[in-house]
Amino acid sequence: MPERPGILLLNCPDGEDLLAALRRHDDLPAGGLVRLDCLPSLPELLALCRDQRLDGLLLAAHAHAPVLPPELTAPLLALPDGRTLPLQLAVLPPLPDAAALTGLHAARLRRAALWRPPDDDAQDGPAPPPARTLAAARQARLDALRMALARLRHWRNLPPAPSSATSRRLLILGGGWTGLVAARMAADSGLPVLLVERDAELGGAARLLPLERAPFRADSAAPLLAEQVRAVLSHPRIEVLCRNTLRRLDGQPGDFMATLADGSRHACGGVLLACGWRAPDITPFAGLDDQARVLSALSFARQLQAGQIAARRVIFLLDTAALEAQALREAPEAEQARLRRAVRQLQASYALNCLGMLRLARAFAEQAADSGSTAFLVFRQMTMPGLLEHAYRDLQAHPGLRLRRAEALCAVADKKAVRLRLRQAAPQGEDELAADLLVLPEIMAPASDGMALSPTGEEDGPLPETAHFDGYAASNFICFPYETRRSGIHAAGCLREPQTLEACAEDAQGAVLAALRDMRAAARGVAPHPRSGDSACPHFELARCTRCNRCVEECPFGALAVDADGLPRHFPSRCRRCGTCFGACPERVVTLAGQSMELGRAVLRAPLLSAPATGERDEPLVLVLACENDALPALREMQARCGVHPALRIMGVRCLGSVNMQWLADALTGGYDGVLLLGCADGEDSQCHFGTASALCGQRLRNLAAALEERGLDARRVRRQQTARDDAPRLPARLDSFLEQLAALGPNPLAGA
Repeated sequence: MPERPGILLLNCPDGEDLLAALRRHDDLPAGGLVRLDCLPSLPELLALCRDQRLDGLLLAAHAHAPVLPPELTAPLLALPDGRTLPLQLAVLPPLPDAAALTGLHAARLRRAALWRPPDDDAQDGPAPPPARTLAAARQARLDALRMALARLRHWRNLPPAPSSATSRRLLILGGGWTGLVAARMAADSGLPVLLVERDAELGGAARLLPLERAPFRADSAAPLLAEQVRAVLSHPRIEVLCRNTLRRLDGQPGDFMATLADGSRHACGGVLLACGWRAPDITPFAGLDDQARVLSALSFARQLQAGQIAARRVIFLLDTAALEAQALREAPEAEQARLRRAVRQLQASYALNCLGMLRLARAFAEQAADSGSTAFLVFRQMTMPGLLEHAYRDLQAHPGLRLRRAEALCAVADKKAVRLRLRQAAPQGEDELAADLLVLPEIMAPASDGMALSPTGEEDGPLPETAHFDGYAASNFICFPYETRRSGIHAAGCLREPQTLEACAEDAQGAVLAALRDMRAAARGVAPHPRSGDSACPHFELARCTRCNRCVEECPFGALAVDADGLPRHFPSRCRRCGTCFGACPERVVTLAGQSMELGRAVLRAPLLSAPATGERDEPLVLVLACENDALPALREMQARCGVHPALRIMGVRCLGSVNMQWLADALTGGYDGVLLLGCADGEDSQCHFGTASALCGQRLRNLAAALEERGLDARRVRRQQTARDDAPRLPARLDSFLEQLAALGPNPLAGA
C-alpha cells in the first residue's frame, strides 16, 4: 500500500477545484506530491518520482487528453534504480462548458450528454449548461479522481510469479504436413524439437494427395513432401519418434513433462498439436458408403494412386443435403447425436471438398484420357478456400470434366451402375445421371481422441473447446487463432479446422511463434496473453480456505488443481491473470496485486462518501463494472466523443468473471441505485478473451438475482450488457435504457441497510 503517492492533474481546467474538494474530504495523500501540469516527458516523470521519493503515482486527465506512451499505461512504472511503483490512470468526464467542448456543436451531441439540458433538443447552437447539470458533472469528475486514488492507496505489492523455464524443447504431436513445417521452422529458430508420430512414417494425409506437388497453387515454391520429410529427418535439432503417442502431459509452460506410450519421459517447454484429421466411424450417407460402387474421396484417391480405378464414368457428388436428411430420418435414436456431429463436420469440410473433389476429378480425367473417360462433378454451390479462384477456373477447363449444377435428390447403387436423380435449376426439371462409380465428399473430422487432445493429465481430461466446436480445437476468440484453453499447448492445421496445405503451413508457423512467446513469458514469470506482460499473479491465503474448490472448477485455463490435501494448487505459467478465481471464491482467499476485496470495496465506496442521500438525488447513482479488454475501451471512446451521464461511476475490472458478487451486494446496500456490468459476449458466438469467464459471471448473476428477490430488491437493478470493442456508438442508447429503467423503479430501498 503506497504511503507517499503523487497526483498529477494533466490539462484539467478545474484542477484547483478538484484539489480543494479532495482537501475538504481528507482524500489528499499525506506527504505526497500534488501538481497541476501538462504531461511531462518520461525521463522528467521518472526524475520527479525519484526526487520526491514517491511510492505510487496517479495521472488524472479529462477524456480528451493526449495518447500516453506505453510506459504510462502499465500498472507498474519501472524506475531507473530497478524499483517499480504502482501507476493508476484516472479518466475524468469532460466538463460541460465551452472550454471542454473544444468546438463540438451541441446539436450533434446525444440528448443525455452532460452539457445538454433534457428538453433542449430544438436549439442549433451551443447553450450554457444548467447549474444542476454543471454541478453533477463536477461531482462525477471528482468521484472519478477519488475512485482512482482509492485504487492506488489499496494497491498491494505481492510477490511476482516465479519463472518456470526449465526446458526450451518444443514437443510436436503429429508428423503430417503441419507438423513437418512446424518442426523445421522451430528448429531453424534455434529450438530443440521432439516430433512424435503415431504411424510408421512421416507425411500424414499429405501422402494421399494425387498431385505431385503440394500445396495446391501452381506458383507455390513449397518443397515436395519427400523433400520436407528428408529435411526433418536430417536436421540436427529435430528428434523423430515414430510409432509412438502421448500418454500423459504434466506441468506448465516452460516445465512440461511428457510421458509417451513407450514409457519414455521427455521435458519440454511447449506443445504443438498437429494431429491432423481422420475419417469418422459414422457417416451421413444412409448405407451408400458400404457399396462397392460408392467410394469416399479418400478411398478413391488411394485407388487412383495405385492404378486400381477401371471405371469410365465417375460422379463426384458435392451436394449431399438430401442424403444427410435421409440418414438423419433413418438413424436410430442412439446414433442421432453422433450423426448430427458428423453432418456438421461435413459442412465444415465443404470448401476443402470443393477443391479436393475438383482436383480428383481432373486427375481421373487425365489418367484415363486415352479411354475417353468422363468425370461428372455435381454441386449446388462452389466454394474455393483462400485465394484459389484461379484454381477453380483452370481445373474446370479440362475436356474430360463435366460440371453439373443441380440438387441431388437420391442415389441408388447396384451391381451394374450408380444412378443419381437430380433437380436442375436451368433448365428446370428432374434428370438422372448414371455412372460406374460415385465418389462422396470426405468428412475431415479432427483427430481429437486418445493421444491427440488429452495432453494435460487425468485431472484435466481433453481440451475444453473441443466440446463446443464439434471436436475441433478451435479458439473461441479470433485474436489468438492458435490458442487452446491450456496455456503452452497450441493447435495448428486441420485439427483446428479443415484447411488446405498452404493454410496448414501458415498455421504451423503461427503456432510455433505462439509457443515461443509462451516459453519466453514463462521464463519471465508473466502472462503471455491477453494481458501480455502482466506479473500480478494470484496469491492464495490457504489458511482460510474451506476447500470448496470453486476456484478450481471455474478456472477457464486449468491453472488450478486440487492437491493431496484438498487445497488449490496454482500453476503460474498456465495462469492468464483473468481473476476468475477471485470472483469465484466466497471466502475472499484470492488476492491480486491490482484486485482485492478491500481494493474493490474502497473504490466503489469512494463516490458514496459525499453523495446526496438516496431520496434527495435528481438522478440515479449507478456503478458500472467494465471489462478492461473490450468494454472499457469502448466506454472510454464514447466518453471522449460525447461524455457520459453524470450518474455513472466507472470501475474497470480484469474480466466480468473476476467480479465477486460481494461487490454488488456492497454497492446496492451502500447507496447505489443500480449496477451495470459491461463485458464480452458469451454463448455460441463467444468473444470473451478468457474463454468461459463472461458466461460464469452470467451464472453468478442469476444466483444473485434470487438472493436479491429474497431481500425485497428488484433484480432488474443489476444488468449485464454484452459489449464489443466497436460498440461505442451504440453504448449511449444502452446506458440511457438502463437509467430509464432505474428511474422507473425509484430509489434503492436497501440503501444504507
